[in-house]
Amino acid sequence: MNSESFSAIQYSDASRSGLSRPENLRIEKALGMVGTNKKALDIGAYNGAISKKIKALGNEVWATDATDAFSPEFSSAGIEFVKSNIEEKLPYEDNKFDVVFAGEVLEHLVNTDGFVEEIKRILKKDGYLILTTPNTASLARRILLLLGRNPFFEASFTHAGKLAAGHLRYFTFDLLLDFLNFHGLEVVERTSDVVNFSGSISSALLAKIFPALGRSIILKVVKTE
Repeated sequence: MNSESFSAIQYSDASRSGLSRPENLRIEKALGMVGTNKKALDIGAYNGAISKKIKALGNEVWATDATDAFSPEFSSAGIEFVKSNIEEKLPYEDNKFDVVFAGEVLEHLVNTDGFVEEIKRILKKDGYLILTTPNTASLARRILLLLGRNPFFEASFTHAGKLAAGHLRYFTFDLLLDFLNFHGLEVVERTSDVVNFSGSISSALLAKIFPALGRSIILKVVKTE
């Protein structure tokens, strides 16, 4: 099983569409970086919920995902959808988009270098990538490590059963900023959603003050070349 086939199976289940408060806050903060009157691509668009929100901001939107299980959702919203393997060449011409939105995608990929280079290719000069991914150095994960507990890492696509999310890459803010700079992209805004203390207790204020402890990495990245 690879990341494409895992996504096609795991994320085609409509029962996964419910979102927690931290997830909704992560999406809200990321959408706040998108802007309006843009040509925007949603990569890893899943069921189209975020694509529709990007369009509602006043943008022209395209979408792509490894599964086409929700393709009617896109067509009914007037969003052009293409099924694709996002670890290969993306089905769009050079310098097409003002914005690329990649929410909770990078951690699932083997070829992260190729993915970032493809985003650079399809972005216009001074266009930007909005990227979110789990923060391996979040406070909750640090506490688990101190206790000798597994900080939500996975041994395979199937372990531990239904809890497996298919994550192949694990990022901290420093690692991801360095990786993006290596590929000639400039990070111009960074934030997080919440600092988690337990499954039900979290603080959005602390995440704003100390994003490096937050649950998610949320970045706005500009193509300057």
